[in-house]
Amino acid sequence: MSVSLDRKLLGLRDDDRTLYTAIKLVSSPLELDPMLGGVVDLVTEATDCHACFIYLLENGRLTIRAASPVFADAVGNVQLGIDEGLTGWVARHRQPEFIRDRAMDDPRMKYVPLLKEEQFQSMVAVPILYRAGETLGVIVLHTEAPREFTDDTVTLLVHIASLVSAAVENAQLYARERSRAESLTGLSGLAQEVAALTDVQRVGKAVTHGIRRLLRAQVCQLYRLGDDGEGPRLLGSAPEKVAAPQGLSAAALLGALDGRRTRPPAKRVWPELDVEDLLVTPLAVGADTVGLLCAGSRQGETFHDDDTEIARAIAHLAALAIKRAELIERLTNANIVKDMFEALAAGATEFAAAKAMDVQCDLAHPYLVVCAEPAGKIDRGSGDWRATAEAVAAGLVDLAGQSAIEAGPGPVRALLATGTRRTLAAEDALRACRELGRATGASIGVSEQRSSARDAADAYREAVDAAAIGRALLEEGGAIAYSEVGAYRYLIHIAADAVPRDRMRAAVELLIDYDRRRRTALLDTLERYLTERRSVIESARALFIHPNTLRQRLGRIEELTGLRVDEDDLLSLELAIKLARLHGHPGVSPGAA
Repeated sequence: MSVSLDRKLLGLRDDDRTLYTAIKLVSSPLELDPMLGGVVDLVTEATDCHACFIYLLENGRLTIRAASPVFADAVGNVQLGIDEGLTGWVARHRQPEFIRDRAMDDPRMKYVPLLKEEQFQSMVAVPILYRAGETLGVIVLHTEAPREFTDDTVTLLVHIASLVSAAVENAQLYARERSRAESLTGLSGLAQEVAALTDVQRVGKAVTHGIRRLLRAQVCQLYRLGDDGEGPRLLGSAPEKVAAPQGLSAAALLGALDGRRTRPPAKRVWPELDVEDLLVTPLAVGADTVGLLCAGSRQGETFHDDDTEIARAIAHLAALAIKRAELIERLTNANIVKDMFEALAAGATEFAAAKAMDVQCDLAHPYLVVCAEPAGKIDRGSGDWRATAEAVAAGLVDLAGQSAIEAGPGPVRALLATGTRRTLAAEDALRACRELGRATGASIGVSEQRSSARDAADAYREAVDAAAIGRALLEEGGAIAYSEVGAYRYLIHIAADAVPRDRMRAAVELLIDYDRRRRTALLDTLERYLTERRSVIESARALFIHPNTLRQRLGRIEELTGLRVDEDDLLSLELAIKLARLHGHPGVSPGAA
């Protein structure tokens, strides 16, 4: 009895020494892995077991983080689900369990070849629990026959597991805080870098490489969305060789953000990469979503709330940087376009061609020059025209993908690429300009189609002249091609005070005054009659009146003016009418000219 008692007391003293050593070990400033390795060595020596393993629950799976030296290859490579093996059973039930003999016959066991478990007879598994009672991990002991574990072994492991729990929890907290501090430092540096950039492509490169580094992600890509939220354009990728996903719309990714759709798996976005989890963050400026930041985690890893917050912070800065860079680019392009048109107005075609190339417009390919003025009596400096000019410019942008457009504040001037597979045909451009002019109340002049830089100044003059002619003739707005202006092209540069004051001009002014007072259309009738070369039938058909009505109107014109419409100089009379219209007295009515 005395010998038995002495052995028991000796065992207690050994356990106390083991626990004291464990306390010093878990209280040391060692990193988590060395500390767990020390616990494994201590437990192996104290229990005289053949193998000791410490599993930690990470991302929903039990992973060996420390093992006896003979099983060092198992560290990080052996994982069990929470529902697998006796280890999973202990983790789920949060209570110790041991098998005294024939361990592999227990139905709860899962054979892992790397652990050579067929040679073990006894097994002890003790849960490592957080202070809140949740499972943190499991300590597992194996031994060969004839050595068997006892209840004292279980008790000792429970105490050691409690010490390990506090140490692991503190180490994880320290690791999280250190990681957070490193992330904040990296986030601050990346934020400063992004804030200083003024080029969209450089923003894309800096953001994707920076986020991939901060999140330890497998891949990160940044997309710019179109104004309609569709058509994502890749701005940056890390690694750079990874292409944009095919067949995946921005709507599918955006839908995942507000729960309207199931988030697409990361493998669908990047099927060629070993990715596990997908993080999608919008780039928003106010209510405007300008882009998407997408990241894929490494195999076996998932993103956490801290990762999402980091991505959101950078995404916000990236959105502002992209908007700023695009604004700078637009302002730069606007100045380039303005310089191009000023050069065309001055006849400096070589300089204009160089400026056109700066905005991706090649004057060696077919193009049209377009100029828009306010129709009728709208003043070019009015607020109404400024709003109209913006609408015209927007319509021209939609009309031609390759274009250089100056949206006021004076006339709207544009160079539109035409005549190739990717651009607009000249006749379609003219048709669309007619509709745009009528819809906005603008007079749009369209040049002849050209395909040489040396002809650009002539094309510009044609568009400006056509717009000025249209301003006089198209009171309700529309478009007129230079090829359609007829004799007006010879008269547009004659000033009002340079028009000869002869009997033809006096007759025209008399008819203008008469039409205004009586609400008649004698001037329109006379112009159509002259245009149809004195044909009563053709003129009546064009004016939608009876020939006798036309004859009556012609008689009234002769009575008022003293003209003889079948004898006088028709060319001089027609030119006098056209000059009057150009100088605003009056605009053309439907059916005339």
